[in-house]
Amino acid sequence: MLEQFVIFTRQGEVLYQFNCVGKKFAETQINRFISQYIQSGSGVGSCYKKYNVVEVGGAVGKNCRGFCSMFYVSKQPELFYVVTYAEQSLELNDEAAEMLRLGIMLWESLELNDGIVKNLSGKGHRNEQNYVDIMEGLDDIVEKFGTYLRAKYAEYARADTEPVETLKKKSSELKGKKKSGGGQQGRKWGRDGTMEETGHNDPTKLDFSETNSASSSTVALVDKESFGKRGDEGEFLIREIDDLLGSQRTKSNSQASNANAAFSFLKKHFLGNKTISEQDLKSVLDKLQQKLITKNVAPEVATHLSQQVSKDLIGSKTANWTSVENTARESLIKALTQILTPGVSVDLLHEIQKRTSEKDSDGKKHPYVFSIVGVNGVGKSTNLSKLAFWLLQNNFKVLIVACDTFRSGAVEQLRVHVENLAQLTDESHVRGSRNERGKSGNDHVELFEAGYGGSDLVAKIAKQAIKYAKDQNFDVVLMDTAGRRHNDPTLMSPLKSFAEQANPDKIIMVGEALVGTDSVQQAKNFNNAFGKVRNLDFFIVSKCDTVGEMLGTMVNMVYATGIPILFVGVGQTYTDLRTLSVKWAVDTLMS
Repeated sequence: MLEQFVIFTRQGEVLYQFNCVGKKFAETQINRFISQYIQSGSGVGSCYKKYNVVEVGGAVGKNCRGFCSMFYVSKQPELFYVVTYAEQSLELNDEAAEMLRLGIMLWESLELNDGIVKNLSGKGHRNEQNYVDIMEGLDDIVEKFGTYLRAKYAEYARADTEPVETLKKKSSELKGKKKSGGGQQGRKWGRDGTMEETGHNDPTKLDFSETNSASSSTVALVDKESFGKRGDEGEFLIREIDDLLGSQRTKSNSQASNANAAFSFLKKHFLGNKTISEQDLKSVLDKLQQKLITKNVAPEVATHLSQQVSKDLIGSKTANWTSVENTARESLIKALTQILTPGVSVDLLHEIQKRTSEKDSDGKKHPYVFSIVGVNGVGKSTNLSKLAFWLLQNNFKVLIVACDTFRSGAVEQLRVHVENLAQLTDESHVRGSRNERGKSGNDHVELFEAGYGGSDLVAKIAKQAIKYAKDQNFDVVLMDTAGRRHNDPTLMSPLKSFAEQANPDKIIMVGEALVGTDSVQQAKNFNNAFGKVRNLDFFIVSKCDTVGEMLGTMVNMVYATGIPILFVGVGQTYTDLRTLSVKWAVDTLMS
């Protein structure tokens, strides 16, 4: 376990401090690091994953033990990011390096450095002693930084999930080990479609080589109790997403209510019954609009929501004992709820059940077909496998089709998924064995593959797979497709012909919560890629467990297309899938 994390300037001004074990922050520990490294100039002891490491000795004659410090020094502005822990070990070094990576990434993503540089440039406030307050106007952002960092660190420290994103695993890691969370990897998309990775996962944790491990290791990939429950008619229903940051938001809301308690009497007797004018709303809406933008809501979407609130409120009166600000917040909540609430009923389970109960003149049923699309790296294969696991819980026979014939390893990735799912449905299944039809999998779930090739092969595989599924009495077909950049017409154009020839019942786009404001263009381009007669049917938004309160991507995608979000991904195991709770999403955005 780490001990402390701190960010400070060379002059010794502490900008942020955090005691990782929940105790009072020990300034003496940081002073000893400064004394040994900065003031004495003793130099760096070693280097670990690009970060410097210094071992601080115990104080002579005092009950002060030694400890280890891992740190990073940024250039502009010059800031020290320091993590302290008891001693060097592979586990603690990895944890310290991850803490530094998260801290640096979050600090930079919130543009705190830009604010500090601006204050240092002479534009900041100076007091009577001509001292520059380098953190002027940044307190709220630093508080947000602390909330995000604590949430990320708590998630990492729990270490209760096992990466399956690339779906290769070493046999030595499969046997009897707990799941390992690993570092979260971010992705930032530019308007021109270029992609920048903002994190670095340990590649050894993403090695999922095919093994002959026992079924007990595969069971670690599911948590059925949290995944869902059976209905009165025996159907397995996925739970709604719970509030991932509920405890933290409850705490912050509690603090806010305590701060306002002294003014509650005045508010009740002097507010309310006011006719709202455009001028009354201007400053309130500016504040709310900026709040949405900081949570990854695209500026154009935030502007639209503000206009909706104005249209709703101008000329109306506030309720008794209610301020204009609270009235505007309630109107914004209503507007957000309206965007995220599906305009049509989506009862996917009963649609599939109805289809599989119907048979043609030859006594065969036509399988229900899904096609999964999205940009590179959002987790299409992983979320396809989560859907497959849910369908298997409802006793459907599932055919998984490898239609990603471009990316090296894509077919092998799906094969590992199918082996895992086969073991989860039949403990006696031997990994790597073939079923009675000579395919990977068993009687419940099977992989249909035809190697690698060009776009003409994709449509051919899709049509062959649907015919095969019909002949072999499969209930559901899940088609994986190649990831493609949304702003590259050459890559996007084959989607139209693929949809026309495969004619899936549902086309699902997987988008990731990390992508932020570019999600608007991604959703529009994919929705338009299938031509005028066909659209996306719904979204799965992945990696919602990695962004805290920054859920703006959800609003962006639905606003841009009118397509509903049916599922959200909250982790990397087969049971980390939830149906969207609109209330949860809106509460999180407005917290």
